[in-house]
Amino acid sequence: MEGYTPIIRTEALTRTFSSAAGEVHALQDVTLAIRPQCLNLLNGKSGSGKTTLINLLGSLDRPTSGKIFFEDKELSALPERERDKLRRTRIGFVFQSVALMSAMTALENVEFGLRVAGFPAAGRRERALECLDYVGLAKRAAHLPQEMSGGEQQRVAIARAIAHRPAVIFADEPTAQLDSNMGLQVIAVFKKLIEEQGATIVMTTHDPDLMQLADQVFTLEDGILRAVTGKGEAS
Repeated sequence: MEGYTPIIRTEALTRTFSSAAGEVHALQDVTLAIRPQCLNLLNGKSGSGKTTLINLLGSLDRPTSGKIFFEDKELSALPERERDKLRRTRIGFVFQSVALMSAMTALENVEFGLRVAGFPAAGRRERALECLDYVGLAKRAAHLPQEMSGGEQQRVAIARAIAHRPAVIFADEPTAQLDSNMGLQVIAVFKKLIEEQGATIVMTTHDPDLMQLADQVFTLEDGILRAVTGKGEAS
């Protein structure tokens, strides 16, 4: 994708935490560009900084120093109200723990996400059913999370994340608790979203088997960006 305009980019991004033992440098001077309409993977071992990075890119946290630009808007320069609106309207999140409401059906979980995003009440049910159908779970709409497999629960989480039509979906280790077959089903849904809806996916993983499926891979080690590899390029 030569000449592409990044949907997200960072400049010398640094995040430092204080601990009893002193300062912990979770990220150090990370400069990168996220390709639009692609599967972008943040790769690295536990403690490499990938979750810290995805939290910063998704506006869940603020950097100690450096800048983040989302669709050319500098996140650190936005007031909290605008950051909150950005998260609700332009961003979707999928977490390793799926974070579904156990007392709600699959349909109700997706509807709840739409309510949080401010989606008009009149169209919530129809849109929620549409998204469940998109991830292949229309027939499971009335089931509670505990009545579904791990892979099905993660696909409900994806349906909830895409329901408000975000520009970017952040997924933090979404396949970590799934077997390889279920994990590939999740990746297949992400690929479908990219190809059919022009979504941008930013996903953390430490699974080497997923690297070959990505359009771009950022490899982190001890909070430092060590390499960027993608289709047709390497550094």
